[in-house]
Amino acid sequence: MASQRLSRNDWINAAMKVLSTGGIDMVRVDNLAKELKITRGSFYYHFESRQDLLKGILDKWRLKATEAVIAGLKKKSLSSKEQLVELMMLPLKGDKSFEAASIEISLRAWARRDDMARAAVDEVDRYRIAFIEQLFVDLAHPAEQANDLAYLVYSYMIATSLLHPNDSVENQSARAKRLSDFLSDNCPLLDCRFRPHAH
Repeated sequence: MASQRLSRNDWINAAMKVLSTGGIDMVRVDNLAKELKITRGSFYYHFESRQDLLKGILDKWRLKATEAVIAGLKKKSLSSKEQLVELMMLPLKGDKSFEAASIEISLRAWARRDDMARAAVDEVDRYRIAFIEQLFVDLAHPAEQANDLAYLVYSYMIATSLLHPNDSVENQSARAKRLSDFLSDNCPLLDCRFRPHAH
């Protein structure tokens, strides 16, 4: 049966693709069935309703764009500083990062008018910021400062995923490295060894 050849995950992947290019209003059973070249019956084999599909999208995004990324960093056994650099480089990693940014833009637009999406985005933001904050705590920053720096880094990552500067990836990567050096250095601003000093 066609319904058994297409998995629940296939439908969610198709929905995320439509979401990234057309927004949440285009994520409809008819549109997805047309995209997948299959009947609506296959959808109802895997989902109770469109709302069930939308919850599946949010669950997959949470797992793929947050938990899997953090688990991957921890698995590499990188130092806290190296994990910070890797995170700040994520928005610069080619087509995959562009696709991830497109999905995230659409998700955040959806979250502005939907409570379920808003709750998922808020949860992911808290989770990501808490992880970055812990990196700064590990680098011996006081708790309040670590929280401020985490917000700063997270804001930088989101902004970088939205911007399309004429800069080369190499230049953007070098900037991310310089910023991570500067922010991770736990010293008074004027004494920071990564800050150019006037002679």
